[in-house]
Formats: sequence, structure tokens, C-alpha cells
Amino acid sequence: LEYSTVLFFLQELPPGSRILDVGSGLSIFDSLLARKGHQVIALDLVRPAMSRQKQRDWSARLEAVQGDALRLPFPGDAFDAAISISALEHMGDGDRSAVREMARVAKPGARVIVVDSTSPEDDSLDRQWNYIEKLRDPSHVRNYRLSEWRAIVAAAGLRITSEELGFATENGRGMDLLAWVRRMNTPPAAVEDLTHLFRNASPALAAALRIEIADGAIRFCVPQVPLAALR
Repeated sequence: LEYSTVLFFLQELPPGSRILDVGSGLSIFDSLLARKGHQVIALDLVRPAMSRQKQRDWSARLEAVQGDALRLPFPGDAFDAAISISALEHMGDGDRSAVREMARVAKPGARVIVVDSTSPEDDSLDRQWNYIEKLRDPSHVRNYRLSEWRAIVAAAGLRITSEELGFATENGRGMDLLAWVRRMNTPPAAVEDLTHLFRNASPALAAALRIEIADGAIRFCVPQVPLAALR
């Protein structure tokens, strides 16, 4: 869903446009953008490896760069679009610097697009959801509320043109809890705690995460917001 949303926001970019993907790890989505004829720079803290297939097919249009999202190694006004998908939640207050940096390197009139997890505006649900994320993945810092995301984007001097609260799913279904924790190698004790939390979730939390329990399986959806803005 997040990829189709970003493609929608980028659909008017002509081939050859320079696109920066922050925290991407050289994703399949970057390859897709390169196949569409764009010049894609994939930046991450660890330089991602590029397969021989990618090198052969898209080396002229797809470049992997090691760098810090809080201090992007690019001059200002360098990109026709800057995007970040499910990466900024691990930066905490650094999100503000990362979005400012994305705005800095974007050309005037360029799109800056952030798709990331979000949290309910309710204080208690906000705490519970971020606790769940931290228990699953200690590198998680914070899922911002939509109101906080708005403030971060505005503080970077960007004008929001589109926002839509939604949910990250797996093939249109809720995510399987065990598969979700397995992807992060969550320790067994933490998995046990998470299972207990989901099985005993309050009606408000169950509604916020769309928790479903059937045949022993626990499924839920991650609240997510795509924000598109113009510099």
C-alpha cells in the first residue's frame, strides 16, 4: 500500500527525475523507480549491497550511498523528490532533522513524501502502542501522532498537500503477530509479553490496532500515515 501511494504522488515526475530515498536499504521499490527511468539515490547508514542483476540492469540509474539521514551528504536543491518509507520511526527527535534535511536537498516545488507508522492521539493508546513497538524491536524510538507529523513537516518549511490515515496490512489482511515478531527476531520472553498484551487488549486498543483473534492466531494492523508535501 505504501509503495502504491508513493507512486501516485510521483506519477507526474518525468523520466530522468532525481529521487532520493532515505533509509531505504536499496529496496525493490527503488529498483521499480529506476525501471521507470528515474535517477534514484538510495541512502542508508549501512551501504546496501547491489546484486549483479541490479548492477547490470540499472547501474546507470540506481546508486547506493552510505550516509546519515540527519546530515545528508548532498547540496541543497539537488533532487526532484525526496521520500522515506518506514524508516524515520527509529530516529526519535532526529526525525525533525531528517525531514529538514530532506526539505533542504529538495528543489523548490519538489515533493517530499514520508510514509511511516503513526500513533493514536489518545495519550493512553499512544503509550501502549509505542510500548508494543519497543517490546518487539528495541531500536524503535517513537511512532508520532498525526498532529506531531504535521508539526514536523511544517517546521521543515514544507506545505502538506495530502495526508490520509490508514493501516499497513499483509495482502489486505491483518498482520500475523508471530510473523511480525519473527522478522525482528524478538526474544521469546518479549513474544510472550506481546501475546498477553494483544489477547488482553482493551476494546479501545483492539479497535485502534484492528486486533482479531481467531483459531489461536492473532492478527492486527499497523496505523500508518502517508504525508505528501511541497517545498
